[in-house]
Amino acid sequence: MAMVISIANQKGGVGKTTLTMNLGHALAAMEKRVLLVDIDPQFNLTFGLIGMEVLNYEGNNVGTIMTRESSVEETIVEVKENLHLIPSHLNLSAKEIEIINAYNRERRLEKALTPILPDYDYVLIDNPPSMGIFLVNSLTASDYVLIPLELSYFGVIGMQLMFNLMRMIREETNENLKLLGLIPNKFTRQTKVPKTRLKELKEAYPDAPILTTIPKAIALEKAQGMGLSIFEFEGGGRAAKAFSKLAREVVELVEE
Repeated sequence: MAMVISIANQKGGVGKTTLTMNLGHALAAMEKRVLLVDIDPQFNLTFGLIGMEVLNYEGNNVGTIMTRESSVEETIVEVKENLHLIPSHLNLSAKEIEIINAYNRERRLEKALTPILPDYDYVLIDNPPSMGIFLVNSLTASDYVLIPLELSYFGVIGMQLMFNLMRMIREETNENLKLLGLIPNKFTRQTKVPKTRLKELKEAYPDAPILTTIPKAIALEKAQGMGLSIFEFEGGGRAAKAFSKLAREVVELVEE
């Protein structure tokens, strides 16, 4: 049965999509069966994985499974061996109003995914950078949350928003939701600020696991722009090594 992990942060620009894509590829390389779910109306993950083919999924996407216009089985796209995708689409924003007005609206994604969970080891959900019905659905459907963040002042302060939301979700729709860890992203040693913020983060949230740090790397930006994982673009680089280490860490934590 799959472990469902939301990659989430209400602050934008922290690298959620890059993390979801490359962690998915790293887990697939470990022969884990992985399903990526793009529940962001901006559909960056979908575009990064299948490019302009996104236009072909108007009737089969994450929005249509939540409105029950399509089945989850006919919506899954094979990216490569062990790595599948439930795509987002241009019309996802329009579906939001329909989902908000639907019965049991917070559990639409959970209900849609349930039939295929036995087919996978991991389901990774890429989320929009805002508190709304899509993020609530994602957290309600998840076992764990991974929170990527930049080690800037506002990045660290913004953590409290996510913790508040997780507490609300536990109280209202998913009492078993757990924090898998925080992932310092786009880390650079060129200034002292990230190192200082990391120390402050550990002091402010001593009980929050801090996982593998992902370095700031031009290769990550270039790879995503070309629709490639970091492993396909620069498999021997430090960013690829960091994602491989993160995947091993996630497996150890989840499967212990």
